[in-house]
Amino acid sequence: MLVTAHVLPAVRVIVARNLIEIHELKPVIVASKMGLTPAAVTQYVSGVRGGKLVDTLQKSRKMKRILDRLTRELLKTQSDTYAVMPLICELCRIAREEHMLCDFCDFSEAEDCDICERISTHGTGR
Repeated sequence: MLVTAHVLPAVRVIVARNLIEIHELKPVIVASKMGLTPAAVTQYVSGVRGGKLVDTLQKSRKMKRILDRLTRELLKTQSDTYAVMPLICELCRIAREEHMLCDFCDFSEAEDCDICERISTHGTGR
């Protein structure tokens, strides 16, 4: 829930802003490439949606590198879902690895919190 509520919306903000402000795409084109409505893109770009974690994500070199790869993939005439999905997964992994969700987590005050580690190994067979 933390990932879908905070990481993915922040990723949408950053990618939509990159596509519009740096690559000069129209919001309607960005919406089509990202699978969103033009109104949603406008809300992400203006900060109405998804802005809580943007600064935190942009401070991470690892996160910036993957966000740049995601942006480049979406710039392609036909972006490949099979190329996009692993990048999204990697962004979520980095957010957990770098404890970017601690400010939003109910367990953030616990000294021995291992929720990020437990989430990252859930379903991986580890």
